[in-house]
Amino acid sequence: MSDDIINFVLYFFIILIFHNNFVCSTSPPSPPVILYPSFERIVGQLIFNSTLPQCTESTCKKTFTQANFSKVNLTDEYLLKLSSYDKIYHKAKGYQRPYLIASTGIYSGKRIKYRNNRYIDQFLGIYYAELPRSLEKPVKKSFNYSIQNATKFSPYCMQSLLMTENLSYGSFVMEHNFHDNCLSLNIYRADLRYGESHKAIMVFLHGGSNQIGGGSLFDGSILASEGDIIVITMNFRLNYHGFLSSGDERIKGNYGLWDQLLAVEWIYENAHLFGGDPKRITLAGHSAGAGNVMLIPASRYCRGMIKRIISQSGTGLAPWSINRQPMKLIERLSKEFKCQRSNETEMFKCIHRLLEDSNGDFYRLHLSLSIADDNPYPVIDNDFLNDTIENLIQTDAYQNIDFLTGVTLNEGLYFAEYHIGNFYSDMSNQSTSIGKRPSTRQKRLIQRNPATVIPPDIIITRDKQNEEDDYDFDDGDEADIEELGSEERTHVEQSLTYDPKVVLEQFSKLNYVERYIDANFQYGKCHIDEIKKRYEHPGQNNMTIRLKLYIDLVSDLMFNFHMVHCLNLRTQLLNKTSSNYAYIYSHRPTFKARSLFRDHLKLLPHVVGHFAELDYVFGVPLARDYHRIHRNVNMSYYNYSNDENNFSREIIRYWTNFIKTGNPNKNSSLIRDTKIQWKSYTNNEHNYMFFQLNNIHNEHNYYDSMYYFWLKCFQTELDGGCHNGHFITKMKKHLLPFFIFLSCLLIIIIICFIYAHYQRKKRQRTSADLQQYPNFIPT
Repeated sequence: MSDDIINFVLYFFIILIFHNNFVCSTSPPSPPVILYPSFERIVGQLIFNSTLPQCTESTCKKTFTQANFSKVNLTDEYLLKLSSYDKIYHKAKGYQRPYLIASTGIYSGKRIKYRNNRYIDQFLGIYYAELPRSLEKPVKKSFNYSIQNATKFSPYCMQSLLMTENLSYGSFVMEHNFHDNCLSLNIYRADLRYGESHKAIMVFLHGGSNQIGGGSLFDGSILASEGDIIVITMNFRLNYHGFLSSGDERIKGNYGLWDQLLAVEWIYENAHLFGGDPKRITLAGHSAGAGNVMLIPASRYCRGMIKRIISQSGTGLAPWSINRQPMKLIERLSKEFKCQRSNETEMFKCIHRLLEDSNGDFYRLHLSLSIADDNPYPVIDNDFLNDTIENLIQTDAYQNIDFLTGVTLNEGLYFAEYHIGNFYSDMSNQSTSIGKRPSTRQKRLIQRNPATVIPPDIIITRDKQNEEDDYDFDDGDEADIEELGSEERTHVEQSLTYDPKVVLEQFSKLNYVERYIDANFQYGKCHIDEIKKRYEHPGQNNMTIRLKLYIDLVSDLMFNFHMVHCLNLRTQLLNKTSSNYAYIYSHRPTFKARSLFRDHLKLLPHVVGHFAELDYVFGVPLARDYHRIHRNVNMSYYNYSNDENNFSREIIRYWTNFIKTGNPNKNSSLIRDTKIQWKSYTNNEHNYMFFQLNNIHNEHNYYDSMYYFWLKCFQTELDGGCHNGHFITKMKKHLLPFFIFLSCLLIIIIICFIYAHYQRKKRQRTSADLQQYPNFIPT
């Protein structure tokens, strides 16, 4: 009996094993089991011999997903071990490298010695996303169990070869290296042995109209070290790949914003692993980047990851920050690249194929007098953004976010020059596309002087017929252009080569103010007289004043008004616990960004244009003796004074204090008190910090007059025009003396009538009294 029981049990297990094998062979395969060592063991072997331990069944932890090291509670001891500070003086350079273990991999960075024996760690080219698919949201980078070299930048995201060849952003020169696999970030970390143990983080978003540029343009090393913070720059998709939209579900758009949000999520998730404080992340941006840093916290997907915002030379309220007519761009794109179809479905298929096969240089930047032109910009897609930024900024999404914003003194300088050179020199020319080859083939030129800076809105061109021979210029005209070779002339310079004064005189004869207003206002006629009175008439007999006023007009409408409007909306937030600070930057840049008015014509020697402050924010003057910092800036062309070195340190002090505490004046463990107290911008006090070399001071109500002037104009636009109101306003202006006289005459008549009535009543009362006493005889 016992043998039967044993046989039964044996047969039962044999059948069970066979059944399990059969099920396993027919069912879908389970996810592979990835075996990783413990975090402590990885750290131990990295600092011992710069290798990773092998994964074996007996020593590794099992996981069915990527290694989630971002959840590790990293102590300061382990953080310093990974930073390899104890091996700084080791002869073998490999032992000096800092390491970073993050949710996407294990990285080996590089270390740079700075002043006072302090070091700066750099982790460059860290991919936060997989290779992006065309017109789709990004996907988080999967974990890679290997030591990845983080000492070199990744390529820039795809952009126009024609637009970016020899292009500089201020003094920061772009490299010509583009690829689809570009979604990476760069970390610059101050010495962890000093200052705060967990440092505040500044994430910087580059400008370039969301069409050009890249994170590696800006070296955050000196800003990080001088301010005891961590600076992070990033790449995100640009132009059609990043911001093409149909305004509906067919092409939703905002892919570049989704990239930036994913990078912020990576930083928030891994901050404690590289010595950062996830509760103190500041989004900073310049120009188009300044608009983006306001759009990201407005998204419901941001989930409160951002503590502070710095918007330099732009805000999310600027008319160029949102594309409100995305189908115009779709129509222009399909027409230009022969994707026009009677069936819209076929047209969109053609556009998808065009973007997937991006071998050709088909990127464009369309420029015209219109500020909100039909370029690839962010859109309100009811997903990433579900309302206008003007409405969102008044919600609780911004209630606890500190805000710092500002402009340069003449923000519209390069844009105004471009207008004059391209739109006002020819009455029929209203717009142009940069990056598009005209019928006379457009050719990019390599400059003899690679440090010459070209404003990001301007490219160099030369017609086919002149490819082998230089242009012929009159000697007198060439002197006005300061001996620039033909290879170095920009569009503006070429259009004014023969005689700049003639072109400027032609400009002054045009109704340039009226044309600019008509391009940007539907009901511009309602207030054109007041606008000319403010921006044209004071310079009627003086070309210098006329140019300055036109720069002011462009600056006010592109940047200044919307900055002030944003600040005023912020001050009206209820129950807010955040601060607001504003600045005006007025020091002329040292970099060689050639300005037609300032350098060539000598008409406006002190104008301060777009991106003038970036050198000083990123500490370029302080990098002269450190050849491994700001390597894309040609230091031999710059001669910064000691005053400018100190000026840069002062600006960095204000910026990094704000990044840490929300108050640019507040002291920290490393940064000393600021010399001049930066007053906050409040509902009752409209304060601006005025940054001028050797004269940093507070200005009050600087833009109030401009703001209220344009507020009235924009209100007219919202009201649907002036209608009869404009006529009545004019009638009041001319008939006011008559109305005053008529009113006075009517008042006099009324007074006389009242007096006459009173006298008549008085006489009647006297007669009645006499009748009561007939024997009374008055003496």
